[in-house]
Amino acid sequence: MNDVAHPFSNNNGDACDAPTLAGKSILTFSALNTFRNCPRKYKHRYLDNLRPREKPESLAFGSVIHSAIELWYRSTADSNRLWTVLDFIDQQFPLRASDDAQKATWNLARAMFAGYADRYATEDFEIVEVELPFTGEIRNPDTNRPSQTFVMAGKVDGIVKRSDGMYLLEHKTASSIDANYLDKLWTDTQIALYSFHLRQLGFPIIGVIYNVLLKSRLQQKTGETEAEYEARRLELAAKNKSGRSTAKRQMPESDEDFQARLAQWYARPEAFHREHIYLSEDRLAMLQEEVWEITQQYLDARRRGKWLLNTSNCFSYQRPCEFLPYCQSGFNPNVADNLYDITPPHEELTNADSDAPIF
Repeated sequence: MNDVAHPFSNNNGDACDAPTLAGKSILTFSALNTFRNCPRKYKHRYLDNLRPREKPESLAFGSVIHSAIELWYRSTADSNRLWTVLDFIDQQFPLRASDDAQKATWNLARAMFAGYADRYATEDFEIVEVELPFTGEIRNPDTNRPSQTFVMAGKVDGIVKRSDGMYLLEHKTASSIDANYLDKLWTDTQIALYSFHLRQLGFPIIGVIYNVLLKSRLQQKTGETEAEYEARRLELAAKNKSGRSTAKRQMPESDEDFQARLAQWYARPEAFHREHIYLSEDRLAMLQEEVWEITQQYLDARRRGKWLLNTSNCFSYQRPCEFLPYCQSGFNPNVADNLYDITPPHEELTNADSDAPIF
């Protein structure tokens, strides 16, 4: 870490929780984007406090990698930091010896991070902040007056400083990286919006570095059962004039051998990618107008008690919405009881004021 002043610090220079403004509700990007995409989904998650009991495997994997990278950049003074991070990854999969799904994810996470640590053993930037929470005013774009209802709050993966200026560092895992994926990064409203607010707090952000880690599709070889081997041996023997076969049973691949294959895969240049995107002033101004309009639409929906269902959003992100079964049931309370827990939204803002309502 360098000596850039933290915008929320006490007289001793120690970082404090990001403040919230008295009497105002917290507006997070997750909630704002949920309301924009489907007001009914927003009601389920942020008003009714429903949360699916099962978390998609892809989200769980991304969360482990995200935490591992956070630990990596917080431990720059630790000469054994790679082993510290790998030990953390091991702890996230306590059932890997008996659970095939955990074992597969553990192998992938371990190999991915080992490859990442090797690729970026030295960086072309200096770490300024890691997992920084913030709050900022939402202003009427016509009058520049702050909202009397909401305050924007969020947390960024990291802030780094290069020779040409300061950037947000945003971590992502992806199944593939192509031109379409890279083009979609430009549409990342969340990061652009966060950049705007961080500028107001004294961080002169000029762009975003997307830190993308590719998920290998390699699978650990399971080998043959005795019955499968015998069937293959007989088939080969039948094709041999001698009526015999020298085929040997294919045994399961060990974790060590599989890790070695994964290590070769993650040594490829294309296994990791960093995309730099610069932020235009026009786009940042446009985002402020959009945020203001969405807050006004929300206030209108809340006043009238109308939470519209947007069916065009039921299958976004290549998977069904987590609330699809509930909506399909006509909001049957039995479905809610069986598939969902009642849990307040667990936003990225673990340091936010516990008494402040989250929009």
